[in-house]
Amino acid sequence: MSEGVAGEMNADGDHGEMPFRLRDFDPYFSFASIHRFGKTIDVLQTQLMFTTRLALHEWERKHWITMAVGAIAFLLGSLSTEVMSGGDPMQIGTEGIQSLSGVVFLQMLISMILWVWFAVQIWSMFPIMRTNAIWLLVFWNCFVLAQILYHQANPNFPQNLVLSDTMMGTLIVLMVFFFIYFFWKAVLETRDLHIEEYHLHEDVRLMEMEMAEHSLMGWGFMLVSWTGSTMFSAWAGTHFVADRLDVGTFTLVLHLMAGLVSIPIFMLVIWYPQRMLGQDTVVQVRAALLANQELSDSSQEPSVHSDSTCPECEAPVAITRNKSGEIQLPCPTEGCSKTCTIGGTCSSCKAAAPTRYDCPSCGINAPVMDFLSDVEAW
Repeated sequence: MSEGVAGEMNADGDHGEMPFRLRDFDPYFSFASIHRFGKTIDVLQTQLMFTTRLALHEWERKHWITMAVGAIAFLLGSLSTEVMSGGDPMQIGTEGIQSLSGVVFLQMLISMILWVWFAVQIWSMFPIMRTNAIWLLVFWNCFVLAQILYHQANPNFPQNLVLSDTMMGTLIVLMVFFFIYFFWKAVLETRDLHIEEYHLHEDVRLMEMEMAEHSLMGWGFMLVSWTGSTMFSAWAGTHFVADRLDVGTFTLVLHLMAGLVSIPIFMLVIWYPQRMLGQDTVVQVRAALLANQELSDSSQEPSVHSDSTCPECEAPVAITRNKSGEIQLPCPTEGCSKTCTIGGTCSSCKAAAPTRYDCPSCGINAPVMDFLSDVEAW
């Protein structure tokens, strides 16, 4: 992203140098000179160019293998003699599975295994996005289920549309849209917190530059594209099965094309936020983050006593010992209001807890143990 206070996150979760910057890219064709809304298109062009170029530069062999396995799993599940012939519509459930030929059943089994392997690889490669990634794969199947419900009563859907026959399918689609919106919102607000934590600066212009470098307009466009391509793929595949006599293989081709495009877009949607935010981030909306912090603060063990005093001037100091016997004192970092435990680090700024303490009243520097009152332990 950009050279700020600490740079940008690399694949290992540390701030490091970027091979190139978003500001280094220019649109292929400037639409801003044609219309005033063309500036948005130009920004979208540069962000998509930057994202794809960065992926091509940084993706390793495991990324490409995972994408290829996902494509193979999709093709094996979509191209089989059972799908092409239509099978026997009168046999369902276990009877329908038992009626499959050995080759078709093996092909279906291999496809399922490859999909599981694809999901496991996504889970391991993108730790901060693993839950969201699995949910997106579930949403893909929800789109297929919705199209099945749409075509159940109307094989020509969306022709001859009857609203009363689309209630269940529409409910599933709206539910998926709801969760995808909150996924977008979680990534957006986590990005904002990332900038506040790692790229905070007194100069407003530098903050605006950092926000521009961390823009998610291109990522949001990819998320919308993935949603549209999966919905279209689900419709085309279901439409082919429901009414193949009228549509022929044209919708099957559309199903394959849209489905194959969805897989690399899916990986880009999952990879880019982790590349931007690092592996130590938790992607969640700001409200959930604040709620977790409140629960964490309320669940902290209370201190045994707070009557610690300075050994020189006997003024009270903010050094305590909790029920576990750990000594806690204010974080030494200026501006940090958290407490840290001797032998550990601050939960906010990661500063190491000191073993000596300066009395705020008289300024004496003494070991932390000297500020604790003598209390018998039994």
